[in-house]
Amino acid sequence: MKIVIINPILYTCESSYIKKVKSIKDSMIYNLCLEFKNQGHELILIAAKDYEPVSQEKYDFRIIYLETKIKSIFKPNCFPWLKSLKRTIKDINPDYIISGEVFSMNSLIVSKNFKNKTIIWHELAKHNNILNKIPSKIWYNIIAKVFFNGTRIIGRSKNAQDFIRQYCNNVSDDFIDHGVDIYKFVPKKNKEKQFVIVSQLIERKHIDGIINIFHDFWKNNKDFKLIIIGSGDQEMLLKEQVDSIDLNESILFMGQLSHNDIIPILSSSYALIINTEKDNSMLSIVESIATATPIITTNIPYNSYYIMKERLGIVQSKISASDLKKIVMNIDTYINNCMRYRYFISNEYHVKRFLNEFEKMRL
Repeated sequence: MKIVIINPILYTCESSYIKKVKSIKDSMIYNLCLEFKNQGHELILIAAKDYEPVSQEKYDFRIIYLETKIKSIFKPNCFPWLKSLKRTIKDINPDYIISGEVFSMNSLIVSKNFKNKTIIWHELAKHNNILNKIPSKIWYNIIAKVFFNGTRIIGRSKNAQDFIRQYCNNVSDDFIDHGVDIYKFVPKKNKEKQFVIVSQLIERKHIDGIINIFHDFWKNNKDFKLIIIGSGDQEMLLKEQVDSIDLNESILFMGQLSHNDIIPILSSSYALIINTEKDNSMLSIVESIATATPIITTNIPYNSYYIMKERLGIVQSKISASDLKKIVMNIDTYINNCMRYRYFISNEYHVKRFLNEFEKMRL
């Protein structure tokens, strides 16, 4: 089959300034597209030109970068509107289309013009806060109900599924989370005495809180380390915090790393720790599970639903040092649970589920 995936935003940008990267091959969507190709399908990815990498890359499938329209209103980092999308898709003439989000001009275009070929892969589980949620509420209550009527929609989480069912009438009973290449993220059962953070070092991630939690744990477990992977505007403040509690030898800042460098650190850790106040489905969570490393997280990420259900780690409204201790005491159980579940967060499994949804649309 010939399949188009519309995913304008290839990586997260917290501000309207989009920092260019050298490669997009570590992105979630690239690896999902690659799995479609590996399973014998012709895959075309359509993305915003704002995210085109600075270096010339050779891709395993076709990628079309389209310019974005009216950037002052439809900001490319949060609500991009792709130019010439309808004509581009007509020229490709795909069998099926996957487009991200109901709250999207691009999804509106394909829903209106290619409804019978389209699946909307929906992640949001609450109204967008822009302008006191008014544009979001208008979109879901009017535009979604009129123009997405009958369009097939799949949530990326149970939260997203429950939310979009309030407004749309053809929502799948299944949901498909972000996936991971489980052949790349190799599991490891023998852990080193360390915990890990893989995150932007920005305020809403509350890395400072994790440092305090680790400090409390470390007082009775001085052979453990905390490894922090990532960069951001809070980096210097966090380093000053670590210096102030004299833990420079036990809390290590690694900076921004590639997946190839992250994987051995992640797979060797007792747990990935998350303390965010605002996130949807987090790719770092599925990557951690794939390496058989359990999760300690707040209940904010949408992935927390199955972490709790499948006992892949610890979910708390407020995490503490006792959660780190619990992971250490029960590490074999958590590792085995991750090993059992890892196939169900694989790109291989998710592609098969998308293909099953396409088959249902034929009937």
